[in-house]
Amino acid sequence: MSTVIYWFSGSGNSYHVAKALQESLEDVELVPVAQAVKGGIQLSSKTGLVFPVYAWGPPVIVSKFIEKLPSDKSDYLFAVATCGGAPGSTMAITRKMLKRRGLDLSASFTVKMVGNYPPMGGAPAEEEQLKVNDTAEGKITEIVSRIDNNACGDFGKKSFIFSLMGPMAYHFFTRALSKQKSSKFYADDKCTSCDICAKICPVDNVEMADGKPTWGNRCEQCFACFHWCPQESVQYGRKTLEQVRYHHPGTLLKDMLNRQEIE
Repeated sequence: MSTVIYWFSGSGNSYHVAKALQESLEDVELVPVAQAVKGGIQLSSKTGLVFPVYAWGPPVIVSKFIEKLPSDKSDYLFAVATCGGAPGSTMAITRKMLKRRGLDLSASFTVKMVGNYPPMGGAPAEEEQLKVNDTAEGKITEIVSRIDNNACGDFGKKSFIFSLMGPMAYHFFTRALSKQKSSKFYADDKCTSCDICAKICPVDNVEMADGKPTWGNRCEQCFACFHWCPQESVQYGRKTLEQVRYHHPGTLLKDMLNRQEIE
């Protein structure tokens, strides 16, 4: 049974999960959501979506991707969401979006990984990161086993309160994102003009001008530019100056690049 897994990731958490699935299952192709949403989306006999939780829902780019999915049936359609806290109503929203495309979600999973959203304080210290990632590995192994055996059902944690609050929080997040002009992003004096921030942006929202990055109005709030800057030069307002940068230790820069290799 061939498998295609569409993934979206900023810090590399979700990519790590997608890669673990590829390494453990047979005949798996990994496709970036940011690439697929531009065209050429296909469902396989087994199809997966792997993405982070944003405001208790899927990233906007994942929503756009789902809206473009063909109505062809997949024998087994699964979704895995990574989150730093509670998944909220992420899978309920995802399932509803898929239903509108005539697709049924066979199985859904959530796995807690290192939270790293800068507006909410960013990533914890390295010691805490190691603890969270170590626990996550056991969960990922469990998810792999279930998917390999075509298990069906919702295997994520549920909370009545978060289920009620999730859709509202997600609605306000997506509305705010539509008005986001990326005005809080800037590169400080540590910037060496390496342009990694521009190359790693999944939606080409960062461009170099006179050797410095500039941000447009298509930001997906993945903060890949922030976490992967080797000089920790990318900032978001003034509160990030002392924040811990994070990317999953099992994910390499070359895994995340959207357009080209960096030597």
